[in-house]
Amino acid sequence: MKTYRDKMFQADREAKATLVALAAIVLVWLTCGIGLAGSDIEVFHTPIWIIGGTVGTWIAAIVAAIVLVKCVFADMDLDDKPAGALDGEAVGGEAAEGLGAAEEACCG
Repeated sequence: MKTYRDKMFQADREAKATLVALAAIVLVWLTCGIGLAGSDIEVFHTPIWIIGGTVGTWIAAIVAAIVLVKCVFADMDLDDKPAGALDGEAVGGEAAEGLGAAEEACCG
């Protein structure tokens, strides 16, 4: 089981990688949108910079999301409960009072 420190390190790594992905998407948007603004090329009477700035950015965002999921993000439980702990049971074995009633009221 990973320690809380390891979990927070992974969350920090994911946040930094997401910021890098955002910067890459903005760079694609600037290049495909504004960078192609001087071009006279048209597709179906639509300037290429409009297509590049919208569809190109959309494709870049999808690729960035796939790369983040496959290479950076990790599936982990952020709770400090041991693996065998029941819902509403704290790490020390103490039950969280009223948790069951709150869940029933909220979730039905």
